[in-house]
Amino acid sequence: MSQFLAFKRYHTAEQAAETISLLEKHQIPVEYEEEVILMDKMYSGQNFDQRHLVKIASTDFPKADALLKSQISVSADDVEPDYYLLSFTTEELKEVIIKKDEWGDYDYLLALKLLEKRGISYTPEQLEQLGTTRIEALSQPQELPLIWLLIGYGSPLLIFTSLFLPFAWAFSFLGFFIGGFVMVTKKTLPDGKRVHAFTEKTRKLGMWMIVSCVVLTVACWTVLVKGLG
Repeated sequence: MSQFLAFKRYHTAEQAAETISLLEKHQIPVEYEEEVILMDKMYSGQNFDQRHLVKIASTDFPKADALLKSQISVSADDVEPDYYLLSFTTEELKEVIIKKDEWGDYDYLLALKLLEKRGISYTPEQLEQLGTTRIEALSQPQELPLIWLLIGYGSPLLIFTSLFLPFAWAFSFLGFFIGGFVMVTKKTLPDGKRVHAFTEKTRKLGMWMIVSCVVLTVACWTVLVKGLG
């Protein structure tokens, strides 16, 4: 059976429940999950304010996406006059089309309608190409910020601060967690594919971070124990 991946993220459980009901009605297997984020600022490409996940098999992504869009009726003339998209410039509306994964289905479809009123329209082929280009951009892995590398490699040295700060030793294991996080973290693309969030070089640094933390932790504890003795 295919692994279930995050298909949609919502601010509330009620919003997720509506999508779940629709998918189940059309015989698309679905799961719900409330996500817990431990290191939500470390890498981009995810909206961590939306932690209510609707998960489906990656093979069902295209079908489910088409289904959700088919349920939305959009008319640029019936939008509330203070709706924020109405104040968007042409370039900002184009950005909505390019980065549709960052916007809701309604906003995406409304942006298309608003652009049409301004004399700008897209063919299905152009929209498909924009989607392909966007996925290619999102699939690019990133490197770990320098500050996290420094924290990861230097964390075992915090063992010595435990002489002055109670429980500071607990933070000496940060390198293990950061290294493991870098090595195993993946992200789900809009088409359902899973890719590594970090570059191969960064994942190797994560592995060496764990190794160095083991060595440094043992060394630091040995020096500390001998010093106290």
